[in-house]
Amino acid sequence: MIRPSLLVVCCLTFLSYSATAASSLVSSTFDSDADGWTGLTTDGSPSWTSITSGLTPTYSSSDGMPAGSITLADPDWQWTYFSAPGKFLGNQSAAFGGSLQFDSRYVMAGTSYSNEAEVVLKGAGLTLVYEITNSLPATWTHLDAALVAGAWRVADTFSGTFATDAQLLAVLSNLNALWINAEHFTPVMEVIALDNVNLLAPVPEPESYAMLLAGLSVLGLIARRRKTRQE
Repeated sequence: MIRPSLLVVCCLTFLSYSATAASSLVSSTFDSDADGWTGLTTDGSPSWTSITSGLTPTYSSSDGMPAGSITLADPDWQWTYFSAPGKFLGNQSAAFGGSLQFDSRYVMAGTSYSNEAEVVLKGAGLTLVYEITNSLPATWTHLDAALVAGAWRVADTFSGTFATDAQLLAVLSNLNALWINAEHFTPVMEVIALDNVNLLAPVPEPESYAMLLAGLSVLGLIARRRKTRQE
């Protein structure tokens, strides 16, 4: 029979794991600076070739959710993206099944909305893209890109095949580029803001919590039986 003390340790360990799993693996809140983020332009083709890199975002200490944020102005007729710093890259396999979350808004809009990949991930010789269908408003908007296979396409935003679990995991395990859209409009004139970028691990399934509750119930039953025997 499992000792009550051991069961307590197991339950507490599980609770600790749950709190860790639901937390951010890496984040940029832009409270004091641009946190190493840069900008680039790409041709938006299935090869997603970078045309211009090393663009410098503008940092604001007050225009954020709630503090600072960065903005990137569209410099040319290519597609413009925020480019994540090294801390978001490398082995991010722990984020598989989790999500990439961030806040964004337009500061200056073009004359018409144009849909393009909202997030681009590169790694293991693959390029995966995530699209949204709604236009970006002027107010801060929270976006959540689930890191699950059916949410990502391989290379092409609209006609590419959906990524498999193996492909998504391979990319996250050797991530060498993470881009977030800084161009939601045409023609060349928009400015897009970004804040609170978070790479999150998956939250435990409800079944896991059910197991925890079952364990606690067993612990209570053992304690009651011990008390009865002592009496």
